[in-house]
Amino acid sequence: MAKTNDIQNKVEPVTSEAVRGALSSALPKFTKVQLVQSEKYVHRRDALNALLEDDKSYSFTEVDEILKKFDKGGK
Repeated sequence: MAKTNDIQNKVEPVTSEAVRGALSSALPKFTKVQLVQSEKYVHRRDALNALLEDDKSYSFTEVDEILKKFDKGGK
């Protein structure tokens, strides 16, 4: 019979990064044009035009993180 410590040492903890990565790959993605034209970001269009890349797709979660970081003073 395995000791509890042996089992704990073999099991890797699930990090929030791993969860975020798994969730973001399952979320729908949208182009910059779609996001800029969306009702959800109607008041953030200028910021989205400046911050998002033309040839990349983003989930709402990713866009919200980008805008949050921008609002805190980072790009």
